[in-house]
Amino acid sequence: MNNEMNNNINHNEQHYDLVLLQQQGLIDAQNVSDKLLNSAASEAPSPWFISLLFGMSGILASLFFIGFLTLLLDNTGLLDSTLAVFIIGAILSGIGGFLFYNARSRHSPFWNSLAFAITLAGQGYIAYALLASEIAEPLNIVLLLLVQLLMTVVIANFIYRLLSATLALSCLFYLLNYYHLSEVSLGLLALITSVTHLQRYRLAAFIPTKWRMNTLEITNAIGYASAYVLLSVSVYFIAAEYGNSFNSYGEAFSYNYYLAQGLLTLASLYAAYLILKRYQVKLLSAAGLLISAAIVLLGIMSIYVSGLLATSLIIIIATANSQRVLLGLGVIALVGYIFWYYYQLDTSLLVKSASMLVIGIALLLLRWVLIKGYFAHIKPSANDNQERLS
Repeated sequence: MNNEMNNNINHNEQHYDLVLLQQQGLIDAQNVSDKLLNSAASEAPSPWFISLLFGMSGILASLFFIGFLTLLLDNTGLLDSTLAVFIIGAILSGIGGFLFYNARSRHSPFWNSLAFAITLAGQGYIAYALLASEIAEPLNIVLLLLVQLLMTVVIANFIYRLLSATLALSCLFYLLNYYHLSEVSLGLLALITSVTHLQRYRLAAFIPTKWRMNTLEITNAIGYASAYVLLSVSVYFIAAEYGNSFNSYGEAFSYNYYLAQGLLTLASLYAAYLILKRYQVKLLSAAGLLISAAIVLLGIMSIYVSGLLATSLIIIIATANSQRVLLGLGVIALVGYIFWYYYQLDTSLLVKSASMLVIGIALLLLRWVLIKGYFAHIKPSANDNQERLS
């Protein structure tokens, strides 16, 4: 009797979830059966740390595979030809893509790790062929960027898409730095992070239904990659400020902090607008103006404490979407940036302690005013629950 009641309850819950997914256009109910639902429920995705371990093992295996294959091809003379190296990389990438598809249909961790290693090896050969060839810079970087974007779309694996999107965004940052547009990088990466995390379901609504789930997976990988690159770029500018820039042009480091933080502040204000829109709060309302003032204050402080606004943006987006991994990444980065600022020798520790104390008290008072005066009477909209499914 109890088993029958439980089965009925589970069936009703599955039917309700099915209706919700059908309303969002994420599935076609005509092609869904109880057998398929039970199969999907029994094949839950692996936790993020398990996927991360498989990814690390795939990277290590790809390094051994590249070394072994390079030793075999060294005596044949194929490695002396850029075209041959590129073709070898393309073949390995194609084999890895087929294995990824096979691994996804079989739900096999072994095939998944094997595909990861082979595909990474193929991308390594392609990157070597582009960067070590006679192709002029920055054309080789542009080609590498296009290849990584293609692999991000084609390869159906989150960890690989994360790595490929990270490399693609790193190439984009390099190109901006090459054309002396480094100030645009922070704002652009923050905008990509905000859109992919806060607007992913709205963007997916413009995609045909059969491609919608794949689009959500791609935007999710790009969102995490853009957040990571945004934090890494902040570290780059901290290092470059002290003469450790990564460019090799022999030029002095030149960077307009006011322009860069201004663009980052605008992107952060847009993210605040998207989050407040969930709760039907206008950016020009009293609560919205207080939040905007706090963002501008953090933007001003980021001129002197690199990364403060960027990490705060990541933490706010992670909190809004209930993304614990992204939240942990943002908190660790924020602690690191504050630690770096506090132990710099440009001013005394007493002045830095006093400034940090004043900013902390001001932000806590602002939080208290917002909670007591405004947010206690606000109800989330229907889109809030949808966007929090990240």
